[in-house]
Amino acid sequence: MTLESIIGTQRILVVMGPGGVGKTTLAATLGLEAAVQGRRALVLTIDPAMRLADALGLDTLTAGDRHGLSKDTLNRSGVPAKTPLFIAMLDTGRSLTDLIAREVSDPRRRQRILENPFFDRLCQDLVGSREYAAMEEIYHLHVHGDYDLLIVDTPPTTHGLDFLEAPDRVLDVLEHDSYRWLMRPALLTGKLGLKVLNFSGGYVVRTLSKFTGIQFLKDLAAFIDLFSGLIEGFRQRAVALRSILTTDASAFLLVTTPDPSRSEECRYLNRRLSRRHLAPGAVVANRVMPKPAALPQEPTWREELTGALAAEMDDHEVEKTVAAMQKAHQMLSDLAGRDQRRLAELKESLPNHSHVVEVPLLDEDIHDIEGLEKLRRAVFTQGRL
Repeated sequence: MTLESIIGTQRILVVMGPGGVGKTTLAATLGLEAAVQGRRALVLTIDPAMRLADALGLDTLTAGDRHGLSKDTLNRSGVPAKTPLFIAMLDTGRSLTDLIAREVSDPRRRQRILENPFFDRLCQDLVGSREYAAMEEIYHLHVHGDYDLLIVDTPPTTHGLDFLEAPDRVLDVLEHDSYRWLMRPALLTGKLGLKVLNFSGGYVVRTLSKFTGIQFLKDLAAFIDLFSGLIEGFRQRAVALRSILTTDASAFLLVTTPDPSRSEECRYLNRRLSRRHLAPGAVVANRVMPKPAALPQEPTWREELTGALAAEMDDHEVEKTVAAMQKAHQMLSDLAGRDQRRLAELKESLPNHSHVVEVPLLDEDIHDIEGLEKLRRAVFTQGRL
């Protein structure tokens, strides 16, 4: 499957890869291509870094807000867009708050959940909460959003699939029977003394309270109790999203570079995806050194170049300059050859010899829409698919 067909047919595209390979920049570029094809797309980054805003040349991108780039704005930047492009950065707190608003119809119960101190902990620093919020956000946008394509920019490598795995970890905490057995009888009856528990439960609760404080345990127990009726719905949506991601409506895109360490991380992600039956639609090798144009074949080119330079410098400098140019050309050729050998090894090591798309190393860094458009043209309009 080519990148062009992936952009033209999928509903969800998850972009994954090691850090520092231009993954977020490529995700934004794919969003531009969707706009060029006339598909209404949202690029959602669940990476807390501000790389998406940097790639688009935006001063800021407020987490939780959706920023629209109109067709006229894109056209003025040289992008032949047929539709606008939307971008967003995940805000854990807002996503979870919106989730509670959708799932809890009783306003009093909803308010009790949102005001519980543990909900604030869940939004800010509970391990896996960001990834859980990402899962819920992706599912909601897919089912209820008005986008033809959702492009998900994930954190680097090992955290890239956490939004699939984190829901189970978070839900295990909230629904585990041991929490109710240890705390709920004592902490939710109004009898805050620990004597009502049996010896084992009392000992554990007293021990936990030394490290967390009894108020923390009370907040956690109350929060679990409030959440008890919602957990099955949470789990059903997590299962539904995993099912959606295995259908033809979804695709995974692995991004790497020819660097051996990055290629190894790419193979690792490929293996993890394969174990989940989520084989990538394509692998993108970014920043590949292009082969320099061949030197002229005619025997007089060196003399012609020497003659042109002679007007600007003495004979000794002319000779040094021509030699340096030949050396630089050879160095670029060697680097291009090295990248091709590394890519051949990567292709050989990937299961089923996955389709690998090469993206050339550009002459300058990308910090605005004009730069992204140059990259889009290099990927989609210069015979590199």
